[in-house]
Amino acid sequence: MSLYTKDFNSKFALYLLMLLLSISLYAGCSAPPQFVLMETPAIYHEAAVDPFAHLDETQHETALSVFYATNRTPQQTETGGLPYGNDKGQRLYLGHSVLRFGDENFSWSDLYLASTSKQRESPVHISLESFEELATLPESFQAKDNVPLSAEQKKFATEINAQLAAAEDKEIMVYVHGTKVDFLNSVAMTAEIDHFTGRDFVGVAFSWPSHQNILYYLFGVDVTRARDSSQALRALLEFLAEHTTAKHINLLSYSAGGRVASKALHELRTSYNSLDQDAVKQKFRLGSVIFAAADVPLRTFQERLPSVSALAQQVVVTVSDHDPALLAAEKYMDGGVRIGEESAVTEELAVVESLGVENFEVIDLSLNQEGRGFDIIGHHYWYRHPWASSDIVLLLRTNLPSHLRGLSSAELEGVFFMSPEYPNEVREATRQELGSRWFGGEKEK
Repeated sequence: MSLYTKDFNSKFALYLLMLLLSISLYAGCSAPPQFVLMETPAIYHEAAVDPFAHLDETQHETALSVFYATNRTPQQTETGGLPYGNDKGQRLYLGHSVLRFGDENFSWSDLYLASTSKQRESPVHISLESFEELATLPESFQAKDNVPLSAEQKKFATEINAQLAAAEDKEIMVYVHGTKVDFLNSVAMTAEIDHFTGRDFVGVAFSWPSHQNILYYLFGVDVTRARDSSQALRALLEFLAEHTTAKHINLLSYSAGGRVASKALHELRTSYNSLDQDAVKQKFRLGSVIFAAADVPLRTFQERLPSVSALAQQVVVTVSDHDPALLAAEKYMDGGVRIGEESAVTEELAVVESLGVENFEVIDLSLNQEGRGFDIIGHHYWYRHPWASSDIVLLLRTNLPSHLRGLSSAELEGVFFMSPEYPNEVREATRQELGSRWFGGEKEK
């Protein structure tokens, strides 16, 4: 087969795939999808660990507030509409939102039961109850420019600091979503992560202007959007580091969000290359930087990893041996193997060793599947599978290294997996780290 014929066949297969996707998207657009609470992480099944034990009654609410930063352009809100659309703006819009779990008849007792049960009687819907835009920030913002904050920008920082003061864990978690989602997805996902980490830290959703159609990503439109959104994320991280009291700023990126996050951190480190590694870590206080099912080409990640490592306390990449989205990206898009694929692990570790990176770990969700009796697969596994989400929850809440989060060490140094006893092991790890705060006094015997 000639190279021309092979290239033609690949393009034809891609166009055929896109046609089928278009048909399925059109067929499913009669009713917009609703956002529902993810499955209960295994760590909490039957309240074996109770992340809400330390909350007082005033915190027993079915609503949860999260902050947001978006470079989506504002749009007129109609009934059921969202405040920000798909167009890319030239500024960062800052505010806070309130997400509601369930309807007006859904009580805290209902939410508690849904959040600690292995099986639910019915799905728990999450809706955007309200939002308030507080300020804007130029994408060119840099703390070293010493430009005075506006009153509105000060208010945004003040409200975050007020929540940090009241939080059990004086940290911020910034969530960077993948493609094919809207503004609601970004704030709702941030809210449920915050909820399942005991409502202990301050959540900030970074919503970049992806479309809700995968074709925009496959044709490269949203790949460009992701690349062009890195400056906005860099500006947000600088603002949070300079003007909030957060002990650490943790960064969770998913799928295409890994492209945004890795580029933003590379740009941030480059902007402050006059600072040594200790000084830059102290300045920006980044804790755990997580790349979950990340659609970042390995060769691109290799270029950015030294910057990411220099800024972070630890860098964690999750992988699976069967992630259809990443397999399709590798086959039909540029860049080769992605860092979220299990097939990339050996080369990833070689890159890590050659660069002298010491704070990098891989969580292989497919390793030891025979021992467990099941694999952890798909593209959404990090929050849809109760074992995978348990590790993300504990990692964000504690910043513990993998060997202290109930994970087992693989033969390859720097790779960790989940043994058949993982649920018990992660609960014991939680008990050791958080004690009565996540168990309640009567359960810590």
